[in-house]
Amino acid sequence: MTRKELELKVINATTAVQKRQAVIQKHLAALDRLIAKGAPAFDIEIKRDDIKSAQEKLRDAEKVLKNWEEKLGEYISRDAFIEANAPQVIKDFLEQWKARAITYYTNRFAEFCDYEKDLRAKARAVRLEAWKTLPEYERSRNIHNQYHKGEEPSDGDLLNLYPSGPVDKLLKENGLDYETIREKLNKSGDSIIFRMKDIRDVQERQAWLEKIIEEEKKAKLVDIVSRITRVVGTITDAADLRIGGKGDINGIISGTEGRAKVETIGAGGYNIVCFHFRTLVHEYKGGSDK
Repeated sequence: MTRKELELKVINATTAVQKRQAVIQKHLAALDRLIAKGAPAFDIEIKRDDIKSAQEKLRDAEKVLKNWEEKLGEYISRDAFIEANAPQVIKDFLEQWKARAITYYTNRFAEFCDYEKDLRAKARAVRLEAWKTLPEYERSRNIHNQYHKGEEPSDGDLLNLYPSGPVDKLLKENGLDYETIREKLNKSGDSIIFRMKDIRDVQERQAWLEKIIEEEKKAKLVDIVSRITRVVGTITDAADLRIGGKGDINGIISGTEGRAKVETIGAGGYNIVCFHFRTLVHEYKGGSDK
């Protein structure tokens, strides 16, 4: 289970505890009202039983919360230990990756926005041409020219052309209808790009990107070091690890239980600029790799 998953468990368990506490408060308030109005003893006893039942459920919810808090605490302690004791060369490797990832997503976001703007502009051009030329929009043209002669219709006017059928057909033929544009944008972006798009403020957007990439960097550090220590035990010597010109890390690393060969495989593909990688760790029994 990842740290994020554990954090979500703690959040959900905390919410459950708060709900149980709220239920008890409602029961207590109801009990006070029953006593104040001199309700029958039977009704008061039933309400007290409700309170006891709610308190038991609260104790159960608190146990669940404590369990997840302890697991999260163990995870955080492990992460902190790994980060403190990880070889500097691996930290440097991931710091370089982080810088490249931030640059990649900053550029990709700008490209995505330009692409979206271009699609919207092309769709508007189709709508405008339909408005100017199709007989179905003659009445709209006459009314517009009567009050705004020489001016183009606004975006709002073009988005609400009536009847919509003729212009929708043209948009579909040109691959610029709403659904097709949405599909194109979905293929062009990813979850990070879409979240950046939701953040209007530039500084807030960049701060969020920095935070999310930093979290991923830490997760990668824990993953790499954990896999290395499973092979070599406690790391004692990482002097033979090297960062290559492509931002990859390769070489031999030694530990209390043996040595391992670390090999980075880059993952490329169409339109991929950011360095994606898989780090392989295998037991090494050869001689010096220097």
